[in-house]
Amino acid sequence: MIKNNTACLILVCVAVTLLGCGSLSYTVDQSLIRRLPKSSRRSVFQAETVVTIAVDQKSTTKRKIDSTKREVARTEERIKSLKKRQESAAAREADKIDMEIDMLGAKVDYLEDKASHFRYVLKLRDKELLLAKAKFELEKVRLVKKHSIAFDGDEEDFLKQVRSLQEEVDEFRMDVEEDAADLKVSEDEWLAVKRQYYSAVGESSKGWWTE
Repeated sequence: MIKNNTACLILVCVAVTLLGCGSLSYTVDQSLIRRLPKSSRRSVFQAETVVTIAVDQKSTTKRKIDSTKREVARTEERIKSLKKRQESAAAREADKIDMEIDMLGAKVDYLEDKASHFRYVLKLRDKELLLAKAKFELEKVRLVKKHSIAFDGDEEDFLKQVRSLQEEVDEFRMDVEEDAADLKVSEDEWLAVKRQYYSAVGESSKGWWTE
């Protein structure tokens, strides 16, 4: 344990940027925590793990956005190819191609809604990551307080920071859930168009040709 007479001052950083920009109003210098015995840092390690998980979740959401955007591009390229083929197709074939183009257009609409939803989720992931970091800082303050290390600032400020961010996350999560419900409606509409198309051309919407 570090004695009071050899304690170092914890630097509590008052943010000059907004929370929404990814900064916290109160943080603890990490170098001071590393001076404490590892056996005493379990709660801090656990909080840091939650931060790592939040970072991974944000990365996963970004990959989903990129994947959806690529799918939009592939579908639009398919539509472009069909339109070119349609120019020299016989009337019956041209009509079938026209139906496929309409079906794929509906797919693009759904995919764009999907990408928009993931971008909304990404904002939630940013807020969750900031909350995880705030909880990490709170655990650091509690640890140094437990070891009687002098620090500038009040643990209550760190706690208020966590509570404020938690409230923001909870509220935004409800908005994301509502958006997810809207996306489900969009998906159902797209699937209905898809089934209608395959029914019209006499094929099943299941199998290797499934969009």
